[in-house]
Amino acid sequence: MRTIAVFLLLAGFTGAAWGNSNGVPAQLSGVPGEGNCSACHGTANTGQGSVSFLLVSATAWTPGQPVKARLTLNDPSATRWGFQLTARATQDPARMAGSFRIINNYTQLAANAPPGFQYVTHTLAGTFPGVTGSASWEVEWTPPSDAGFGAVSFYITCNGANGNGQADSGDRVYTAIFSYQPSAPSLGVTRVLPQLAFGSSSTQGNWSTSVYLHNTTPSPVVATVRFFDADGSPLAVPGIDDSSTQVSLGALGTGVVEVPNIGPLTQGSVFIEAPQDVIGYGIFRQALQGVNPQEGVVPFSSSTATGAAIVFDDTDFVTAIAVLNPGSSAVAVTVHALDANGAEIGTFTLNLNPRQREAFAVRDRPEMTMVQGQRGVLKFSSSGGPVSVLGLRFNQLAFTSILPAER
Repeated sequence: MRTIAVFLLLAGFTGAAWGNSNGVPAQLSGVPGEGNCSACHGTANTGQGSVSFLLVSATAWTPGQPVKARLTLNDPSATRWGFQLTARATQDPARMAGSFRIINNYTQLAANAPPGFQYVTHTLAGTFPGVTGSASWEVEWTPPSDAGFGAVSFYITCNGANGNGQADSGDRVYTAIFSYQPSAPSLGVTRVLPQLAFGSSSTQGNWSTSVYLHNTTPSPVVATVRFFDADGSPLAVPGIDDSSTQVSLGALGTGVVEVPNIGPLTQGSVFIEAPQDVIGYGIFRQALQGVNPQEGVVPFSSSTATGAAIVFDDTDFVTAIAVLNPGSSAVAVTVHALDANGAEIGTFTLNLNPRQREAFAVRDRPEMTMVQGQRGVLKFSSSGGPVSVLGLRFNQLAFTSILPAER
């Protein structure tokens, strides 16, 4: 069973007249480097109570799929209740994991949270005055859009209070950690476009990218299309205003996802999660002032190949490549350039983090200046995981795609 590291922090009450009964300010959930409720309510985890947390009807999180999260505090002596929780990457607690949506009047987002972060806490109604034995709170959590994000930790502090309106030894603070991993992919296979380009540049013109999909089966299916920045982080694209979108394909149906020419020129990659029998391709479109638009068509690449080769012609053309690490671990990709006679004329190595992509004109690499004026082959091999490659060649205002041979 996969687990998610979940840290639940329930914030207590301070001062007279239940000063925090309407919820506590952010950063009291026990995240490393932040506080919790024990400063006002005594040593944590010394009472007779316990904390439980679960994702309702789920043993793991599914990328981008909202799930209800339920927190329960059991304490035989408490008559009033409170909490605070947040979600972070287990490997990097300074990184927010997903987002929360309030679904009832017992919870709210905590005030004064730093930009980009969310904390959930109780409302006045959510202190459940007079309730004994246990109290529960529910909130909707939307996980990260990519399973490669890894384990998620929900940090929580709970307070089982005695209801006397004071922060004293009669209140009991509890902390807990619960762990879940992302679920295994359920959509079949993942294929990629190592290149995504949209937006405008004064020197490179206007770019847009289209992803075409076709369901070859007689049954409806759903494909998920995800977008990533060059550094591997999720990228919200125009027209979708999100880093992923789902495409419903009817029996033998066809669909398209358009990323239009909006904003400054932005580059990255596209991941397509779909059943094996869904086929498709990407189109890159470049428009320069006074010139008919140019387009390049590229089939999807494998997300599991560990090597590739591209035949290049850098005589009257300029060869550009995009190299993507589609995996969830860092890789080292070695590139060898061979001339038309098979002699090596250049080599270098790229170190790529998960989903990181590098793109450049080959002749501009200091190790590859000898490819200019040559024909030959570029060979790519990955150490430690997969690699995906795409080639484009330019002849002044015109360009076309170069298809790699994968292995």
